[in-house]
Amino acid sequence: MNRPTRTRIALLSTVPTLLTVPYLCLLAALGITPWSLLLAVPAALAVHAAVTFVRLRAARSRP
Repeated sequence: MNRPTRTRIALLSTVPTLLTVPYLCLLAALGITPWSLLLAVPAALAVHAAVTFVRLRAARSRP
């Protein structure tokens, strides 16, 4: 699998998490969750995309 395809798959795999951001904003605005949780979301998305990218490369090298 080439690099652009792996990158696209890794980024698309983060879409379900991105869909929760408006919900988290609402919960933070209501005081149910802390605002710091919203600061953790970009870091979690970056780690998720990186792990997916690396795992797709590892899957390619298997026989």
